[in-house]
Amino acid sequence: MDILLIANKADLKYRIFNKNLLELTLAQLDHAHTVRIYTPEKLISKSIKNKLLIARNEIDAISKFATNKANFIVITRLALTNINFDRLISYHNNHDKLLTLVAKNFVLNKSIPIYKLDAKKNVINVTRKRFADCGIYLFKGGITFKDYKDIFTVILDMIAKKKVKGFIHKGYWWTSYNIQNKNKYKGKNNDKFIDKG
Repeated sequence: MDILLIANKADLKYRIFNKNLLELTLAQLDHAHTVRIYTPEKLISKSIKNKLLIARNEIDAISKFATNKANFIVITRLALTNINFDRLISYHNNHDKLLTLVAKNFVLNKSIPIYKLDAKKNVINVTRKRFADCGIYLFKGGITFKDYKDIFTVILDMIAKKKVKGFIHKGYWWTSYNIQNKNKYKGKNNDKFIDKG
């Protein structure tokens, strides 16, 4: 599967196992998928420069990446996670919606989900808009991304058109926030910083 990673400053800054989240995500996905990277940040390692996608902004990067692809993944908030990507891709390929998103609560110790799903896991609403553009999105071809301002407006439009299916991830999910706190409180009980959703 073709995957676009969108890395922000925190994804490049905070380290765990002597690697940052971009390096860890690449190590997890690069052996089985074709991975490209978009980041507005200038300081990245020379070893991944050949994977960079040059674009004006995030939505321009997605628009360029989507060209001539039947299916692809965009990850806009990197995380150390145990998502089964094979199962996720199979799920995406076996429904008729344009977008599959990983429905996960990104906020520590909060039980309110970001997305409201119906009984068939169709996404019917965004309940926490602040976090609605952070996550993993599997797209089917045919979306004209240049018509949108950002990934958030893509998601809202797809939800309004009833074109989104949710994939529930119940495993662990370490974002840069979790890693920052793990480093800050090193030596203390770090399990509380794992966002288990």
